[in-house]
Amino acid sequence: MNDRKTDDIVLHGALCVQRGILMFTGYVPASIIAGQVRVDTHDPVSGTGYQRSVARFRIAKVAEYYLRGGTMPNPLMLNIRDCDLPPVRIVPAGGQRAAYEEACRNRGNWSGPATLELGSEVPLWVYDGQHRRAALTQLLTAMPDEFASFPVPVAITLGLSWKAEAREFYELNTNAVSVQTDLAWTLLAALAAEDTELRGALAEKGKDWLIRGDQAVAELEKLDGPWQGRFRPVNRRKRKGDGRIVGRSQFVRSLRPVLEFPLLRGADPSEMALLVNSHWCGIAEVLPEAFNGDPDEYVIQKGVGINAIHALLPQVIEVIRSRDGKLGDVQEHAEVMEWLRNISGYAVIDSLQVRVAGVEFWKVGSAASSFSGNGGLRRLVSLLRSALPTPEQQGIIR
Repeated sequence: MNDRKTDDIVLHGALCVQRGILMFTGYVPASIIAGQVRVDTHDPVSGTGYQRSVARFRIAKVAEYYLRGGTMPNPLMLNIRDCDLPPVRIVPAGGQRAAYEEACRNRGNWSGPATLELGSEVPLWVYDGQHRRAALTQLLTAMPDEFASFPVPVAITLGLSWKAEAREFYELNTNAVSVQTDLAWTLLAALAAEDTELRGALAEKGKDWLIRGDQAVAELEKLDGPWQGRFRPVNRRKRKGDGRIVGRSQFVRSLRPVLEFPLLRGADPSEMALLVNSHWCGIAEVLPEAFNGDPDEYVIQKGVGINAIHALLPQVIEVIRSRDGKLGDVQEHAEVMEWLRNISGYAVIDSLQVRVAGVEFWKVGSAASSFSGNGGLRRLVSLLRSALPTPEQQGIIR
């Protein structure tokens, strides 16, 4: 006897029993996701719920991605709670019910094709993907004809309790490793170099500096100077003694203040590379010990150093221009950065706090190394900027 109701939802997909836990994977129309998926948002007053409140800017970002033709390969993680499961019909296909039921009884393993039949009143609780769900709901309201049938991949656990569901949320959010974006950025730069539409989209978002930076660093690697052979390619680990002291994409990110400097927004990548190379060659003349020996012994060419030096470069450019100098002249940069010989700070040596200056300031474990994190970087930049000449001191402002 078929007791299915006319408004029941029938999903076709794959069912598995994994150590006794039931999981179903398949595709669901976006209209069902919008109407039937629930979010158990945490209420700080009552203490109920476990999900964070949605961030509107993330919803807008996801919605924009789908509007541009984006796809959704990763499934929403949903659960039909134990209290809501009894009316749901789980139908293994191809005469495999006996094997399926045995796996359920013995907390074993099994998988096979199946259908899932549930009423429109059965809530599907989302524990991963709430922003995607909210974005689709928003798009359905604005463009129902285009998005109602959009197939959304889902992975549905069947019969977890509220506590078990909340624990899955916890495990997903605490065990997930933050993925490095270096490779993605490099690939994006390569794609944008040949795709004017993508370049335009990045420019609208204020991210075209990534592309220009990647192109400039490619040119910088060709020049004879402190950075030749020093960049570690993406997707390659550092090897001791290989001389590659900083990640290529990390260097690109450090160049952002220079790339967004109005004077240089339209600069050719080769011109930008020449400027950056001249600046570092000038610094190498001021602090030759840091560049002639083992670069791993100093932090000036590592994260803290490159971010601080590049944060100051726009001001250096203005000083050189106020002197009617050439931005590609190494000596001009060396003269402006001469104060680096005298910059000083404190380091702990043999359990004693010692004042260090010049190249000693930049040694690993010395004063510059103590400026860690974003706050430390800001303090280091402030310290260095206080010693840097300004255009006003050169008579550009009267």
